[in-house]
Amino acid sequence: MKKWWISLKDKVWLRPAGYSLLAVLLAAAVGYIDINYGGTVSDLPMIFYTEVELAQAILTALITALLTMTTFTFSTIMVVLTTYASLYSPKTIKNFITDPFTLRVLGIFMGGFIYSTLSMLFMRDSFSDEPVIAGVVGVFIAIMCLVFFAIFIHHVANDIQASRLIERLANDTDDVTDYYFQLMQKPNVSLEHSGENWNVGQTYFQVQAQDYGYVQYIDLDQLAKKAAAHEVKIEVNVPIGEYVHKATPLLTVFVRPERLPEVRDLPLADSFLIGNERDVRQDPVFAIQKMVEVALRAISPGINDPNTANDSIRHIGRLLGNMAQLPVRAILMTDQYGDGIVKVSLPSFRDILYKTFFQLRHYGKEDVSVLTAMLEAIAFAGENAPHQHLTSLRDIAKYVIEKAELEQMPAMDREWINQKLQAVERVTGK
Repeated sequence: MKKWWISLKDKVWLRPAGYSLLAVLLAAAVGYIDINYGGTVSDLPMIFYTEVELAQAILTALITALLTMTTFTFSTIMVVLTTYASLYSPKTIKNFITDPFTLRVLGIFMGGFIYSTLSMLFMRDSFSDEPVIAGVVGVFIAIMCLVFFAIFIHHVANDIQASRLIERLANDTDDVTDYYFQLMQKPNVSLEHSGENWNVGQTYFQVQAQDYGYVQYIDLDQLAKKAAAHEVKIEVNVPIGEYVHKATPLLTVFVRPERLPEVRDLPLADSFLIGNERDVRQDPVFAIQKMVEVALRAISPGINDPNTANDSIRHIGRLLGNMAQLPVRAILMTDQYGDGIVKVSLPSFRDILYKTFFQLRHYGKEDVSVLTAMLEAIAFAGENAPHQHLTSLRDIAKYVIEKAELEQMPAMDREWINQKLQAVERVTGK
């Protein structure tokens, strides 16, 4: 159920469909009142009802206006998506198209159009002399649409800015780390202690993927329930974000020999959500990669905006400091006795550092501002990183400037880079 709901929430049509359904219900309710209680509507203040001819004229005008506004909103969304893809990164498109406010505005316009159309349909010539409330309700909906349209223009003007996008990507990355921090607070979750809370036998079988694509989400709670119910222990073989195909072993299931025939056909692969693109919900590497791609696009010759790249890189440094707090040992979902029944491992901090900087190092090695921004980011990360990760931070700092050809740089550039290197050394203890 959780996997189904997560997959459903990613559908762009869900929120507009919800507002459209509300519009259908509202039109049905208003039509019912006009048809069955038209005679008593006149008891209300005159501002709340109109004659049928005026209501039809209002709704006709609203149908045209709301359809135009919906078309304009859709066109604006497409322009923003094109801007995101060309200036920042194609992977950032999802951040705008799934934005709740954007979908809410689109849904309100669609709902207003549907309400106006259905209200016209529900009007009958037989009660043309009786007052109706459909036209007044349509006016209120039009005013609400106009307010949301103005807010939408302001929202788009802000969201299209690079700084706002970087902030949203950073918040997504914070959400990933917070997910794992909250996971570790659960009473049935602990870290692996070899030989103590993770003991497995020699009998096992592997569960292969049922589809090909990227591992987007793993329902660890569902795996733990199945493991406890069937007395097995499950080890997740593939990390979040890994590309898999139908022959990829997703899981290794350890079981007592006598229970092997009984549990071999368990639907354990159903706990994996696999799609055609990566997802940030449980994937810290992909969350950082989206920010890296924004920085790479900014320093490309076609855009040449190193300040945006430096802003993104500095945010990455703060986020790496938070990721350094993630557990090094494997995470275990435990049973009521504290024994591990599901085991999953996170990417090592050293791997995260390398995947963050290897492309930035290659494309930014000739730009002093980008080099110093990377060193600043490493220093930022070192301020929050535990002692066990300081060596990796020192190594990645050396890796960043290894091909920079400092000897050929002007003296002031070398001096500036050396200052940043010294800052890294102070933070990392060397």
